[in-house]
Amino acid sequence: MRRRALLAALAGGISGLSGCGTDSTRVREPTRQTPPPNVSTVTEQRPIPTPSGVQHSAAARSFVERHERRYVFNELVGGSGQTQPAVDVTVDPVQVAVVARTDRGYYLLSSCRGSVEYAATDGSSGGMTVYASSVAHFVGSGTHRRIPFNAYRCREPVVSFPDGSPETPAARFQLYDFETPPDADLETPDGHRVDVTVEGPDGEPVLAREYQTSIPLTVQPSVTRTPGAYTLTASLNGAAPISHDWSLSTPVDASWWALAVVITNGGELLLRTLYPNDAVGLPSSTLCRHAVGEGHDH
Repeated sequence: MRRRALLAALAGGISGLSGCGTDSTRVREPTRQTPPPNVSTVTEQRPIPTPSGVQHSAAARSFVERHERRYVFNELVGGSGQTQPAVDVTVDPVQVAVVARTDRGYYLLSSCRGSVEYAATDGSSGGMTVYASSVAHFVGSGTHRRIPFNAYRCREPVVSFPDGSPETPAARFQLYDFETPPDADLETPDGHRVDVTVEGPDGEPVLAREYQTSIPLTVQPSVTRTPGAYTLTASLNGAAPISHDWSLSTPVDASWWALAVVITNGGELLLRTLYPNDAVGLPSSTLCRHAVGEGHDH
């Protein structure tokens, strides 16, 4: 599974990827023992569905709910090398929101939590919790793209964090690529070139950069710390640019952290703030503040 390959790369120290811990994050309890023979266990994973006949948003939401419940269930039962049998598995209801629609299908965000318990021979118990949060999806007839917010490339911050002020708000945006097939183990030479500029309230350029989507998710941190009215303009592979008015007011406004430049599954551009609600919106923080050097990644 590609997501596991990305996580394995993170664990192995491959530069260029960061994890913010919002997808399949595990909270481990004390060391578990093998359950006694007379205890019923859950060892069988469930088949992951594929979409078909997605004609409306309700069908897209239903598919994502079913997919994420089974995905999290499988992670709890035997995902990522888990070998100890489960005694009790619980998956909470999936939170899903549709954030955009095109002629090819729907774009959604989801959040799901699940937990598992294990019985030990001495009567004690242990468990594990999995969080699959801020997961972005494209769902069309016969096509599903899943981009979790736990493996991404960081670009160099435009403005730096003041010393001693790690919580100082800074605006950022995300670049999602739902067009490039997510089949490579890590990076792929394929992808798209996206040119992005940001102009400040005085009309002066704040940022002008080129991005290559070698992995599905890139984060551009610390674009500005100054509230005001900005304009983000993006161009895909040299095509005509599109613009988005980017309003930064109070620090609690999701526009500071949830703006996304989306390459659709059909190879077009969308500019959206991906924060439909607290349950499934993009996280307000990343690990990108540690990225250093132009063109270098964390």
